[in-house]
Formats: sequence, structure tokens, C-alpha cells
Amino acid sequence: MTDPRPAGDVLSHFWAPLCAVGASGPGGPNAQICVSVFGASIVPERPRLLVSLSKTNYTEGLVRESGRLAVTLLSDAQADLLEPLGLHSGRDGNKLAGLEVELTDSGAPTFPGGVGALDCEVLEPLDLGDATAFLVAVRDRWGLGGEKPLPWAVAKTVVGEEFLQRWAEKSAREQEAARAVMRWQD
Repeated sequence: MTDPRPAGDVLSHFWAPLCAVGASGPGGPNAQICVSVFGASIVPERPRLLVSLSKTNYTEGLVRESGRLAVTLLSDAQADLLEPLGLHSGRDGNKLAGLEVELTDSGAPTFPGGVGALDCEVLEPLDLGDATAFLVAVRDRWGLGGEKPLPWAVAKTVVGEEFLQRWAEKSAREQEAARAVMRWQD
């Protein structure tokens, strides 16, 4: 039976809390905002995540080349990271300049004040056409002092209209590029 109610908002519940995903390459460390980080293991001593990164993002290439990444689960006090990590590209310069950053042993950045951080090793990249979903092993994890994760629904209420407009414009460009190459079947 088909429910006549609109289901558009249902999909928004599947986005993970906001995370910063970072990696390092020859040009140094870089990070981006990511809403697609999911648990991928039921075996406690073998924790895994599935981290989906758009191929348009500079960080995706760094992860693919290095085989390592770090995830910071952003806290509700870190909405100020959304602008530098979400609207700027590391291709255009060091977007971490001026931010408080700590590096993992592999050089991947994490962000103090988050709920926690994870140092991960890529087990397998999965090509989604427009994105790469990295199946990663969590090699280390630690708390960072933040208390509550930052969901997108909360972030939208504190970042301001100018940010939301710029985010919408960036999202529209990325969606158009994704439509041309994503794996899909009609």
C-alpha cells in the first residue's frame, strides 16, 4: 500500500551527525564536512565505518591516495567549522590555516572540542560513480571533550542565512555534477 503523505523529509533522518573527515597528502593536511559516516561492524573488537565522500571534494583524493583518514564527530559548539571546512576547497589553499587542529600519526587532522575522533585505515574503496564509499577500520579512537553531536537540523538554526544560501548554491553545483556520473537505474 502506498502512503499518500509526502516522504521527502524521511530521507533526511538517514544523514549522520556532522563530521569532519580529514586526510593528508604531499600538500599537507585537509578536511571537509561529511554527513555520510555510518557504523559498519557488529563485532566490537573490529570496529568499521563506511565513509562516503564526493569525488568533487579534494579530501576524497587524499584519502584514496593515502589509505588513511580521520573522523571528528563535531560537537554542537563547533558550528563555526562548517564554513571553512564545508564551503572552501583545499585545492584553493590551506583551509585549515587559523583553525585549532591536531594531527594523527598519519598526518590527518582532527578538531579539538569535538565529541570524539577516530583514526582509520581504508580497507576497501567502493566506487559509487559520483562518490567513493570508503570501508575503513577504526585503528584508534578517543574523546575530545564535546558533549553533544551537531546534527544538520541544529546547525541550520545557528549558521545564518548567508551561509545557508552559499551551502545551497554549492550543493546545487555538486548535485548537477553527481547526476551525470552517479550509479543509478531508472
